[in-house]
Amino acid sequence: MVSQTLEEVSKCKRAGVLINTFMLASDYGLVQFVQKVTEMCRGKAYFTTPYTLGQYLLMDYMSRKTKTIH
Repeated sequence: MVSQTLEEVSKCKRAGVLINTFMLASDYGLVQFVQKVTEMCRGKAYFTTPYTLGQYLLMDYMSRKTKTIH
């Protein structure tokens, strides 16, 4: 299933589709997956938890920056 999803991400990248993700969880495996997808398509990923909705980590692969937003 993961490999099929990554293949779809590759198709999106080739078609010029930008994928940005907002992740509301802290599962390590899922974080790695979202990072991989975001890196592949050069998009943005926003990470937070239900307990820290006002704060998030932004990983921006377009500008190659990571920052914490409060």
